[in-house]
Amino acid sequence: MAHVIAEVFLSGGVVDHLAIMKESILSKSHAASDRALLDQLEISEEDGTVFVLCPNVFAQKYLTRVYKDIIISAVRTYLDRPVNVEFCVSRPGENRERPPAPAAAKPIQMSLPAFAQTQPCSGLNTHFTFDEFVVGRCNAFAYEAAQAVSQGDINRYNPLYFHSDVGLGKSHISHAIGNRVLSVRPGTSVRYITARDFTQDYVHSVRNNCLSSFKSSYRSSTMDVFFIDDVHLFKNKEKTQVELCHVLDDLISAGKQVILSGFRAPTSIPQIDKGLRSRLSSGLVIDIKRPDKATRSKIVRHKARKNGITMPDDVVEFISETIHTSVRDLESAVMTIAAMSSLMKRSVTIDLARELLEGTLEKQQMITIPFILDFVSRSFSIPKDKLVSPSRKKEIVYPRQVAIFLCRRYTDAPLQVIGEAFSRKHSSIIHSLETIEAQYTQNLKVKRDIDFLIDKIDGEAS
Repeated sequence: MAHVIAEVFLSGGVVDHLAIMKESILSKSHAASDRALLDQLEISEEDGTVFVLCPNVFAQKYLTRVYKDIIISAVRTYLDRPVNVEFCVSRPGENRERPPAPAAAKPIQMSLPAFAQTQPCSGLNTHFTFDEFVVGRCNAFAYEAAQAVSQGDINRYNPLYFHSDVGLGKSHISHAIGNRVLSVRPGTSVRYITARDFTQDYVHSVRNNCLSSFKSSYRSSTMDVFFIDDVHLFKNKEKTQVELCHVLDDLISAGKQVILSGFRAPTSIPQIDKGLRSRLSSGLVIDIKRPDKATRSKIVRHKARKNGITMPDDVVEFISETIHTSVRDLESAVMTIAAMSSLMKRSVTIDLARELLEGTLEKQQMITIPFILDFVSRSFSIPKDKLVSPSRKKEIVYPRQVAIFLCRRYTDAPLQVIGEAFSRKHSSIIHSLETIEAQYTQNLKVKRDIDFLIDKIDGEAS
């Protein structure tokens, strides 16, 4: 018997957890245009499988590729139990296209420890290739270095470390290296893993007294190319950092290629050991910038062409002028316009693009650092000069961190500029962001506070 999760989760009709789930998903992306797609999702459960019902194939492909892990995490969080999650297409008046249910006689098995189930290439996204990577001034250096590494040139590029904000292509280019290596050198052992997975593997091995198995699984004899993403998440994990140093030393001394990526440059990651910082910085460190106008236009044209969408020049220009935050947001805008065009049987025109994205443009123009400072000052009843003062009082620090978080979310100002607005060093801004971002994911009160403020800002800016 299928049932809609939103109905199951309702508690006395007070809380709509489907809505909360969607907001949780949206909070992981700055793409305002994604809301149109996400708002059309239905989420239901049948025989232990949760179905994410997308309005069309465009939405299914895009949301599966970009939001799959985020949606699965949100569903499992709010169900508070492990479940299978499947993405499929629903059409008005038709039966939903769902994958066949597993045979009843086949028992469901519990997951094995992460390090035991990790297989070479298992983490690579086959959609992330060099052909799909649009090159511009913002990422040309990263592209050339990645090409060289994929062809086996590790003399000067080991380890290779990419860093950027969310959605600018650091994960894409890492996966592209792996996919190219496998295509030109079949049989190469490639492993892609996140910092969180590596940490979980290590913690599990210590708790279960099987550290030797962990060490064996990460030896140079087990892989030729090693990718590790989200390196910034190793902060404060001292013992895991030590173990990672051993792994990196073994791999690099054996001539195996190491590719890493994270939000911050190694020198800007707080709470990591000098030894690890030195190893991360010992190769080539590349900063991937936000795309410039010309690159944004190339990205929009490429995404439209690859998805069979006829995108007039004025629409391309409008999107590239309106969306200037990330590659992911540009793709989201293209897919949103395409999906709405398909659903509403309307041609892709500048009017349709404005209808869907005008709010995004207005908000970008209106929501500035001064706007956020005034807004937070009013919301917390704290004088604006206190927010930018050296005060370390708790009643000042928390609103200040929230303000910094909102500046990062709503503006494209570099961290240095945000720091100047708050009379703080670059490192202090990074620390504030790390702190409030962690609290946002772990502390329900903080999440409610920030989500409430986000709703208020969106309301004031609409």
